Amino acid sequence: MWLAPALANAGIPECGDIRLENAGNCELVGDLECSAGCDELGVFKKACATKLHTVCRQECTLSADATCTDDCTELCTSQCDAGINITCTHNCFGECSGSCEASCEGAEDTEQCYATCEATCDGECDIKCRPLVDGSCYEHCIECCGGSCTAQANMDCQTTCQEEEFETCEYEFRADCDASCSGSGALFCDGEYVIAGTELPQCAAALVERGVLELEGEVDVEGTIGTSGGEGETSAGASCSVAPRHRSAGSLGVLFAAAAAAGHVRRSRRSRRR
Repeated sequence: MWLAPALANAGIPECGDIRLENAGNCELVGDLECSAGCDELGVFKKACATKLHTVCRQECTLSADATCTDDCTELCTSQCDAGINITCTHNCFGECSGSCEASCEGAEDTEQCYATCEATCDGECDIKCRPLVDGSCYEHCIECCGGSCTAQANMDCQTTCQEEEFETCEYEFRADCDASCSGSGALFCDGEYVIAGTELPQCAAALVERGVLELEGEVDVEGTIGTSGGEGETSAGASCSVAPRHRSAGSLGVLFAAAAAAGHVRRSRRSRRR
């Protein structure tokens, strides 16, 4: 199993809205290996930050700073004028997450701070940029800069709000992970927990569909995992950035077993239309 060249995806809805396109190693594990992975609370930081951004957004409602928006838009439109077509949410995330190093300098828990910062950037960029997949370069500049600057304006609020719930969130994810180990298993990418339980098959299917994960089988957009009778491949489609190939430690057999245990997969011998 391989990780295919990644699309510039933002948070993946089927995987709890976690950003995974740059994941270097995704592994589906069960039983003892799964239990061992669930024991380390640090592996839940990305998942918790992604979840808590949505929760804290209800109270973190500051508007984007006008100076930030103006500076961002000016730089962005100059790229449009130079023929650089800004059409990906990835640009918003890069603009925003570039501030995370300064924001997290001196933080008591640097890893948690980065997770919160990047999840806040990702969440706000999703909200502003995702509806503009087919928008013009200038439309992306205006809306995506708004997402980046809104995230930065609310970063302190998000950090404070998430800190209050982070420990509880980690323990909840650990309980979910433990409960799924003997059944459907859990997915870890780069050593970090992504998802477990009944949502696992849909997440795996979405990763294949987006070109993040390549399996020796076929996965359609509805999450059906099947065998094509030949060398199964996935199509990545157009993208704005390409990541190098990486080896994945997972296996199709384990994926079938986990998905079947969750009750969301049927075998099929038809090939997915490209």
